[in-house]
Amino acid sequence: MTNLNPNMQTRSMFGVQVLSKRRSGQRYGFGSSTRAVANKVFLSSEHAKLAPPNTITPSPNAYTLRAAVGPQSDGKKPSAPLWGFGSADRFQGNTKPSAQNPGPGAYDARSGLGVQVSSTKEQQPLYGFGTSTRDHVAKVFVSEEHNKSLYGIDSPGPVYTMDAAIGRQQLSQKSNGPAWVQGVAERWQYDHVKRAATSPGPGSYTLKPAISVQVSSTMISAPMPGFGTSNREHMQKLFISTEHEKGLLGNNSPGPCSYKVPEGNGPQHLSVWHTQPSWGFGTSARWQQSKNSGFSVPGPGAYCI
Repeated sequence: MTNLNPNMQTRSMFGVQVLSKRRSGQRYGFGSSTRAVANKVFLSSEHAKLAPPNTITPSPNAYTLRAAVGPQSDGKKPSAPLWGFGSADRFQGNTKPSAQNPGPGAYDARSGLGVQVSSTKEQQPLYGFGTSTRDHVAKVFVSEEHNKSLYGIDSPGPVYTMDAAIGRQQLSQKSNGPAWVQGVAERWQYDHVKRAATSPGPGSYTLKPAISVQVSSTMISAPMPGFGTSNREHMQKLFISTEHEKGLLGNNSPGPCSYKVPEGNGPQHLSVWHTQPSWGFGTSARWQQSKNSGFSVPGPGAYCI
């Protein structure tokens, strides 16, 4: 493949990238220090013993390594096939008709969106935000029916008073709902009505609450529980009975933490508690002569097996 534009330079994908959208890769290289400099570095005595006596030995890069691709000098290794890019100029006169054809990069690829040049491709619709103002739209005439929708553009906003949906309706399209009112007839034309007019109304009476003490003897007064306000010192002055006074014994006594609770293991001080048996190691010397036998018996560890 031949570059069509000789002035164009293809940037490498390795190393520092010019475009900020591409990430620069890491760059590695070989050191430029010589062996003579490395011989002056002292690490340890053990490391100095590993240094060869002759420091002028050629380095590994002094040898010429044959490439594994291409013709092999060693007959034991098969030569791999070689591929390369052609060096012929395709734009000069050539006997081959295929050499006169432009390459793939010579064509300008059209976008698949928007207006299509080729009639075989369907053009997709384009959408965008309009830039015209409302004043410009008002100058456009479409039809008489369309102009009716423009009525009231310069009118004030919804500041109208909405009529109630209950009661008499002003529009004939809405039916009037039923309405009820208080009668206006003269009610004081009878004697018993006049006597009733002088009587107090229902709001003139004061209703007593149904809880707590009732004024009327026909109603039972309900009990009223509450929290007491007396303190403990006041309760100590009250005498109810001798049995009740026994419950106050120990008020000035020390608390439970003042007593020392004896342990449940070992000898018990109280006779109502049973003392558990205890075991221990004997303290007598085992090497003393027995009073019965007259000689000492060696223990199990005295024998050598």
